[in-house]
Amino acid sequence: MLQLSVVIFSLMLSFTAQAEVYKWVDADGKTHFGDKVPESAKVETLNLPSSPRTSQPDASPEEIKQRQQKLINAINEDRSLKQKKTQEQTEKQAKLNQECTKLRDYLRNISSGRIYDLDKKGERVYANDAEHDKEVKQTENALKKYCR
Repeated sequence: MLQLSVVIFSLMLSFTAQAEVYKWVDADGKTHFGDKVPESAKVETLNLPSSPRTSQPDASPEEIKQRQQKLINAINEDRSLKQKKTQEQTEKQAKLNQECTKLRDYLRNISSGRIYDLDKKGERVYANDAEHDKEVKQTENALKKYCR
């Protein structure tokens, strides 16, 4: 009820007419505002400040247009920056997904077979079991770290 009273009071403040506004408390202790005096209540007359209206606006139409354009430009710039940031994040995520796919494929290959490098003569040099296990662990750790 108090909120309703505040809303009503605010609305009364917005009227430009010079009407008397009264405040009273009813038997239940609720505060009321109105433009008519109730019969059975102690009434307090409120002195509300009137808001003088000027016929001339604070700014010329050109100034208002310039302000609006400045605001539009700022909004567009902000929107552009957000779109650019979103696009960069999307591209970064796509690249990460590709790298994760490569890592998974590599892990699948080294888990099912042997690892080798080519020497200077172009011949295969196979990794021993310790090197193989180390490479598998490193690849699994990279997947856990970067590819959740």
